[in-house]
Amino acid sequence: MFVLRTLSLTRKQKAIIEKQKELVEEKNNEILASIRYAKRIQDALMTSQKYIERNIKRLKN
Repeated sequence: MFVLRTLSLTRKQKAIIEKQKELVEEKNNEILASIRYAKRIQDALMTSQKYIERNIKRLKN
């Protein structure tokens, strides 16, 4: 009986851990997607180095 109870408890704990793992992975993916999106916004707003160099050369002439 003790072995069966222990086995049952172990299975329940494993199921709980698996659900927690899935939740952590899902949240991690959401965070990474958010970071990538923020980077895209920043990249779109920042002036490129080539654009700056071109305009500096043009202003010098």
